[in-house]
Formats: sequence, C-alpha cells, structure tokens
Amino acid sequence: MNKEKYYPSAKELKKAEKMMTGAEAKATENREKERESKFVEMLAERPVTLIDLFSKISIPELKDKFLGKKIFACDFAVDEIDSGESVPGGYVSDDITNIDHHAKTDRMARKVSSGVLAIEYMKKGSVVSDKENVVVVNHTDCDSVISSAIMRGILPPDPRFGKAVVAADHTGEPNEIADLLQAIQEDRDLEFSLRNLEYLLDGKPLEPRAQELLKARLDDRERAKKIIESGQFKSEGDVYFVMLDKRIDGELLPALMPEASAILLASPMKEDPSKLEVKVRLGVKAPDGFYLNQQDLPNFGGRWNAGNTKRSGGTPLSVEEYAKVVNKKLEDFSIKNK
Repeated sequence: MNKEKYYPSAKELKKAEKMMTGAEAKATENREKERESKFVEMLAERPVTLIDLFSKISIPELKDKFLGKKIFACDFAVDEIDSGESVPGGYVSDDITNIDHHAKTDRMARKVSSGVLAIEYMKKGSVVSDKENVVVVNHTDCDSVISSAIMRGILPPDPRFGKAVVAADHTGEPNEIADLLQAIQEDRDLEFSLRNLEYLLDGKPLEPRAQELLKARLDDRERAKKIIESGQFKSEGDVYFVMLDKRIDGELLPALMPEASAILLASPMKEDPSKLEVKVRLGVKAPDGFYLNQQDLPNFGGRWNAGNTKRSGGTPLSVEEYAKVVNKKLEDFSIKNK
C-alpha cells in the first residue's frame, strides 16, 4: 500500500523558513566574530571596564568600585574632581584621573570632547598599559570608545580621532568614524564597537548589525535635512525650534543649520503629554561664553552646550514660549558683553 504523500501547510513552511533565517543569522554573527580583530585582541590585553550608566558619581563612590586601583575615568563626570589638580587632558584627585569634557569649568566649556582630551593627555602622559590600573567608561558612544581606546593604547592619539569626537559631540557634520560609533552605541558592546571601527579603518565590510544601525543614522540625517528644507523649523531671533512627532538626534543639526545660535526640538512627554520634552542645543552661531547651564532656563538640566527638560518631568511652556526665553537670554548676554 502506497503511503500518502505529506505536504506541509503554509504555516509550517513559514515557521521552518523563520527557523532557517534565524539559524543563518546566528551563523553569520558567529562568522563575523571569528574575523580577526587586532583591536579586540588588544582590548583583551588592556581591558576597558564598562560600568552601569549613571547621572552622577562621587570620588568615594567611584573608588569603592575599584578598591586599591588607580582609576582613569573617561567621558563621564566625577563630582568635584575639578577641585583636584588640573593636568593636560583633565583633572586628578585621589588616584582618579578624569579624562572628561563634562566638568563644569570654563576650561571645558568649549568645543572639546574627551577624545581630544585623551590626545592632549598623551602629549605629556603615557599609555595606561598596566592591568593593575583601570580605564573606565559608563557608555559606549564615539567619545567614550575613542578616549578610552587612546588611553589604553589601542588607538593612537591621531588628530583624525579628535575630529571624529568633535563631530559626534558638537557639530554633527558627516564623519565616517563618528557616524559609525554613534550609530552602534546602543548595543553597549566595546568589542563590537572596536571591531567594526577597525573594519571601517581597514576598508573592510562592517558586520550586518553595524550596517543596519549605521544606515538608520544616515537616514536620520537625511530626514533632518528634509525637515529643515520643508520649512517646519520656525525661528525667534537666532533660535530655531520645531515640534516633532518622531525623535530625531539633535547632535546632527548644528552643521545643517549654521545660522542658528540655539536649536530646540520639542515633543510631548510620554508620562504627561500636557508637558513637553524640549531638547536645547547651542548652534554654530552661539556667542563664546554663553553657557546653557548658567542661564536658569525653565525646567532645564544639562551641560554648557546641550540639555533638556526631560529630567525635571518636562516643561509646561510651549516650544514657542521656550524659544522666546532662550532668545531673550541670548539678547541679554550680547548686550552685556558688547
């Protein structure tokens, strides 16, 4: 007796295809990790420690995490570190060297980033090659990866890395190193970031995941251009503002809006739509010495050149009202400093 042939259902075929796709993706991921990476090998020999993200940390709190170690903290602020010794690239206090541009001092209130400071440090200091000393970051954006890698001697103190971190943190101008590392930071994986940075520098194909994230960032830049070209931005003096229903990265905008002293991006708070999250960023035209964190802006929290109202639960002001406040601060500053 002939057995009846079995024909899988469409649902079963789809499930099998999905399983194959998943397996293929996993195999591709494993193959990518097997590609040689000098940077990853060096990272194993000279590790960079990634700790949890936090808004602030004190000197004793950081020391407690690494008892008896010399600590090189890259690209995050350590409270009151500037009361210590000022050195090329940062500040030193109680066995902590802080290579970071977030310190609330005039010295750091300029278009400088931690990668630039690491390059400055290397002019007088030396690579942190001893495993008994720890190099620490708490996030994995372009500036954190580059500053910590320079401190560990994984990357050289090359000016092109300085240009990349300034593009990432301040100007938003296209830069292949900045665009890659900013795009892939959300994975919080230093090996992944350094491996793909090496592929980029060597002209090799990026991993599929890195390609996907990089494409999203480049698409964001194109969307930002279209928003500007469509006339959605309004202005109050040299302050440009817009209401958005979909998030856009504010760091991309200064290079696209050279006529702006300040740029405001607003969207309703998820927790309380009656209030707005207003992101404020200084533009290329902002006057020297004008620091956002010294202007007593409504519901604002942040550093000298960028911040937002999210940390304080949003602002009840409309974006138009907020733009008027920022513009008045700029006008008063200009009159005072004529």
